[in-house]
Amino acid sequence: MQIDRAVVLVTGATGGIGRALVAEARQRGATVVGADLPGTESDIDLDITDRSAVDRAVAEVVAEHGRLDVVVANAGIGRAGLVEDLSPDDWDRIIDVNIRGTVHTVDAAYRQMLTQDGGAIALVASLSGLVPTPLLVAYSASKAAVVGLGEALRPEAARHGIGVTIACPGPVETPLLDRPSWTAGTEVRRHLVRSAGPALAPARVAAAVLDGVEAGTAVVVPGRASLLWSLQRHSPRLVRRAVARNLRLELDASG
Repeated sequence: MQIDRAVVLVTGATGGIGRALVAEARQRGATVVGADLPGTESDIDLDITDRSAVDRAVAEVVAEHGRLDVVVANAGIGRAGLVEDLSPDDWDRIIDVNIRGTVHTVDAAYRQMLTQDGGAIALVASLSGLVPTPLLVAYSASKAAVVGLGEALRPEAARHGIGVTIACPGPVETPLLDRPSWTAGTEVRRHLVRSAGPALAPARVAAAVLDGVEAGTAVVVPGRASLLWSLQRHSPRLVRRAVARNLRLELDASG
């Protein structure tokens, strides 16, 4: 899949990674439609938890541009803190946006691509979907589901000329990294950077995602996070010990 001249739909288009994805795809010559919640500066208003709204958004893109070549399911949310400090509403919202919303996006785009001569689907998951991430348990669980969705869909989609790429960045320099934790004294940035290295610029992540789409790469893990993923695959016991140690350090730092 070549991005130049492709029609690309990006969800969560006004956030840090989303804005960078829109800008990078346009720079590569794509026609890009950015979708995000009402009240944001997006091309299309879209709440991905509303399945009928997602169907309408895909239909609107096709009606205006004749096809949909690439969808980047980027919209997502997180809640940081120990599990005992999360509410049932926190769990429900994360599941609704990160899992159900992603499923809505993928299914609507996939059905459109089946009527064409192929396409590409990019899922923006997280390193937390590949490596255990305490203090982000609900988020980690939801992103692991996104990884599973992409991995399982990939061989089915290939039968129809549809590529599937899963992007799993570590910490990214966005406002989400500095949002208050639900557990007093803990800091998401400090905790994640200790494990996965310095936060990446959104532009670097966007370029890696689109490079992966163009190359047909299954899983993209940009930056130092790739080392942690490799260690997880080859020595998961060592990673578990390191993760537990980092949690202890963060809780000690929180006072």
